[in-house]
Amino acid sequence: MGAPNFWDTAASEPKRQHRFMVYMGNVNGYEPYIAKSVTKPSFELSETEHKYLGNTYYFPGVVTWNEITLTIVNTLSPDAQASLLEALSLSGYVYPNASESDLATPNKEAATVDGLGTVMIEELDGNGEKVASWTLNNAFIKSATFGDLDYSGDELLNVEIGIRYDWATYEGDSTFG
Repeated sequence: MGAPNFWDTAASEPKRQHRFMVYMGNVNGYEPYIAKSVTKPSFELSETEHKYLGNTYYFPGVVTWNEITLTIVNTLSPDAQASLLEALSLSGYVYPNASESDLATPNKEAATVDGLGTVMIEELDGNGEKVASWTLNNAFIKSATFGDLDYSGDELLNVEIGIRYDWATYEGDSTFG
């Protein structure tokens, strides 16, 4: 009797990169967007070098979470452009032609709570059930590109969003913990 085949159990089904949903708390009323792609959270750990008695030793330093990029399809309803510009406004941005008494700049609380809100990336199984999720903590819009218009093309119009956050929380199968 040989070892069991890795793929024989339902629990070993691999995660697939096309099974995901993206939610942005204050944008689109926490309904999922038609997302084409998203980079999952990632981090970098700096190192500190220490020389002692002719040897070099390394110590872990500061964790920095990397910005993610989200590409969504711009639909007629909800209009992604309008939603993102509203989130920018709720972040504290005021157009320069506003009256002097209304002028302000974005700030962290407004950008993370009022503007973008909670950002969640859910990974799904073949039945559409959530198997894991990433929550971006204190997320705000860092950049937005609203796509290009072109009479010679018939592709979908995409919006690319750069999102910065302080840290990410992962919820999933905790077999490693």
